[in-house]
Amino acid sequence: MEEIFAFREKLEDWVERMLLKGIRKFESADLATLARLEASAREYGMDFLAELIARLSEAGGHYMRDAKAGVELLTERYLYMVQYVNMMKKPLSQAAAD
Repeated sequence: MEEIFAFREKLEDWVERMLLKGIRKFESADLATLARLEASAREYGMDFLAELIARLSEAGGHYMRDAKAGVELLTERYLYMVQYVNMMKKPLSQAAAD
């Protein structure tokens, strides 16, 4: 269980770092981080989260190849990730009530 909390913390850290530096500064190091996060999510059986990360990574790769064409998709997928991470922060009883 402690490993899952550490994973969640790494995910939250990455999401917050991207917010602070700006999505337009997405770089290859972010792709590498997302690959590690996706692998961990799959290892812990978090398939939906792994899919969100994979889609974000795909959009990040597209953005790096063509920034003008890819910024909207990257932003959209990043925001889905932010929503999911915020949902993970809520206690289960509160999340069910919302």
